[in-house]
Amino acid sequence: MTDTLLTLYCATADTEMLVDAVRVVTRVPVHVRSEDVHGRDFDDADTAELVTATLKRAAISCVVERAAIDVILRSVDTARRQFPVRWHLTPVSAQGRLA
Repeated sequence: MTDTLLTLYCATADTEMLVDAVRVVTRVPVHVRSEDVHGRDFDDADTAELVTATLKRAAISCVVERAAIDVILRSVDTARRQFPVRWHLTPVSAQGRLA
């Protein structure tokens, strides 16, 4: 088993829809956090974000087996979202739960 952290970055308006798209195809916990992205990559920006150079985004993360990535991305790709979604994978070398 090769665990991988999948993180999706989306516009805040698409967050719930994309969480649902992930949850349809996997039962793993899905984490969501708000992010302010500062930079000059305006391809995904709306008008207000162009003015402030700050993108309001959500990061949706889950740890899944590498084999599940394509299914999740296909579900996200076909979701009825309004804006582009960026994503990246990070290998998970260890994980656990402390009680």
